[in-house]
Amino acid sequence: MKKIKNIRNLIIAMLCLTIICMGIGFAYLSMKLEEKNSEQPSFNVSITKVETDTSVKGGYIAPNGTYEIINEGKTVNFNFDLNSPKDELAYTITIKNTGTIPAKIIKLLATPDYIKDKKEAAYIAPVTITHNDIEQTILAPSKEVKINLVASYGMGNTANKVSIPYQLTILATSTN
Repeated sequence: MKKIKNIRNLIIAMLCLTIICMGIGFAYLSMKLEEKNSEQPSFNVSITKVETDTSVKGGYIAPNGTYEIINEGKTVNFNFDLNSPKDELAYTITIKNTGTIPAKIIKLLATPDYIKDKKEAAYIAPVTITHNDIEQTILAPSKEVKINLVASYGMGNTANKVSIPYQLTILATSTN
């Protein structure tokens, strides 16, 4: 009889402990849910960093390039100084979705557009500027995408130092 009472008391204690744990868990989940519901959806896609990759020196003087992130991280300005044929500058540009909703990169706007505009490309010849296409890329919150940008001085009739300005701007929209 005493053994049955002890078992019953043990079961009651376990049930009480279970109810207390469930109450604590419910309070914790309730706080987390309230935090999540109070978050306002935000949209922010921006250029977070630009890294200089290995440059190639085609002559005696190494090529040089500068960059500046402006316009609240939406635009990056470059200036490429290439000295002789076979010079090459390479950059990796990181674009990140720092918002809380998914975003889609609509367009990568280049100014001047040395890639698609033949007239502008002829103006800087024999220098070429290339980068990978990230248009229509969808970025989830906290995700990023990288652009590999290369400015190279090809073989041409002249071997003069050239200084080329270039600007990339990202245009994005929410997918919601």
